[in-house]
Amino acid sequence: MVDAFSDRALAGNSAAVVLDARDLPTAELQRIARELQHAETAFPLPAREPQAAFHLRWFTPFSEVRFCGHATLAALHVLALEAQRIRVPAQGAARLAFTCKAGLFHAELSRQEGRLRAVFETPPTQFARQSVDGALLAALNLVPEMLDPDLPPHRALSEEGNLYLCLRDREALARVRGDPGALPALASRLGVVGFVPFARSSRPGVDAALRAVFADYGVVEDPVTGSASGHLALLLQQLTPAQLPRRLVFTQGDEVGRPGRIEIDLRSESDPASLRAWITGPATIVLRGELDL
Repeated sequence: MVDAFSDRALAGNSAAVVLDARDLPTAELQRIARELQHAETAFPLPAREPQAAFHLRWFTPFSEVRFCGHATLAALHVLALEAQRIRVPAQGAARLAFTCKAGLFHAELSRQEGRLRAVFETPPTQFARQSVDGALLAALNLVPEMLDPDLPPHRALSEEGNLYLCLRDREALARVRGDPGALPALASRLGVVGFVPFARSSRPGVDAALRAVFADYGVVEDPVTGSASGHLALLLQQLTPAQLPRRLVFTQGDEVGRPGRIEIDLRSESDPASLRAWITGPATIVLRGELDL
């Protein structure tokens, strides 16, 4: 078990990583995820394409997902530090690729001040401006005056995309409470799986704080969400353009007692039409064990 996006135990976002599941059918992977009851359980499996080092699958207790940021960070740490299936040099970086339901992704692992640093691509997306009504805001315990008029709400145009709402300040962000009775129908109407309110930060070294409230996959609020952070970085680059390469730092999880930190790189070598966010952060392995099936 790994607490991702945190340099200490019992913070960040917890994920399980199950090794040696290559011979298990999908239904068994789902049962394991249901048994472990993490937001996501990662299963690193043998490579399915010659250019990939391994294949990753992620399951919530209810279903499989196409991509999961915090469980990818967890899996990379387990593969490098525990299983020693990724060799990370003392100097330089180990570069590899992995596949998943969302496609082929690249990762780089290095050592900095004695700690592993794992940075990896997240899926690209495009955005569309989205009007929001009182019913949606009420389902998040918000009112129209809490929205930042300079950055209007946008919806990610991708599978498992979210609706991003910029709020005026951290006080408004702290008010967010998801209504599990209302959000599923609202999410279905908008074609999203979650809602990501965020506030730009005045703290030195931090660009924004965010929260992620999901209407599907059995999760009410995710403590620290890598994939949503990657898309938020792309949205901020679209709405507040800056020269590439660009580094952004987000915080998440304070309101639910599991603070985490996500670092995002937008690289200049990326094709502007398919820009991807590379994300990283600390991770702490907190539990080791075996499953007897």
